[in-house]
Amino acid sequence: MPWIKGFRATSIDKAFLLNAIAAALISSIAVIVKDRLDATTKLAYMDKFKVVLIVTFIASLIVYYTLFILFGFGGGMLV
Repeated sequence: MPWIKGFRATSIDKAFLLNAIAAALISSIAVIVKDRLDATTKLAYMDKFKVVLIVTFIASLIVYYTLFILFGFGGGMLV
């Protein structure tokens, strides 16, 4: 049961807005992690790529679960 009941992806506008929120949060986290890795470590390019990939994957899971709890986002993908 979502915490915020009036804002579910029941129309194209709401679905686009919720997806834009998810994409912006995930992209921002990925950019921040990449910038911090560039500034603080001397890892090889592929090692940085692997770290950013793993952190972004975990961040996307957290963002999607949070949006599901708050808004019920993604419930339409259930069979």
